[in-house]
Amino acid sequence: MNDTELENLLRSMTPVAPSPELAGRVQHDLGLVQSFREATPEAALVKKKPAQWLANIVWAGLGAAAAVVVMGAVQSQGRTNSGLVSVASISPAATAVPAAAVMPVSSTREWVEVEDMGISFATPGSPSRQMKVISVERHQWIDPRDGAEYTVEVPKQESLALPVKYQ
Repeated sequence: MNDTELENLLRSMTPVAPSPELAGRVQHDLGLVQSFREATPEAALVKKKPAQWLANIVWAGLGAAAAVVVMGAVQSQGRTNSGLVSVASISPAATAVPAAAVMPVSSTREWVEVEDMGISFATPGSPSRQMKVISVERHQWIDPRDGAEYTVEVPKQESLALPVKYQ
């Protein structure tokens, strides 16, 4: 059967007339709706919208709650470990791809923030400048079998003591 024959067949089909029972039920339901509209004032049918400022407050509250949750998670992660993550510490059962199947592509480190904590005279005779460095290490691997890229970002926070020499 080609397309034109199928189209002609579909055009020749006509829907079956509704049964008298169905037509009666539809008329009854339409009558109920009409009587409800006549009994109810038009002002009651209109749903009142909440004030726009209320919706803005709700969205702002949700955003603030999400920020608090994220900050709590980041702070608790910082207290539980030093931020050092090694690939060897990840169990082979937890990885979806065997380690031998992926090839390393790159490892980069980006400094996000460097804060000068001042000069420390804690050890006599050798003052040092204390620095706090917040950085992100990115490690990328590629699976040569299907071309999938795997990226791991590791946030780090380090304290550095740089020797200071006065002249």
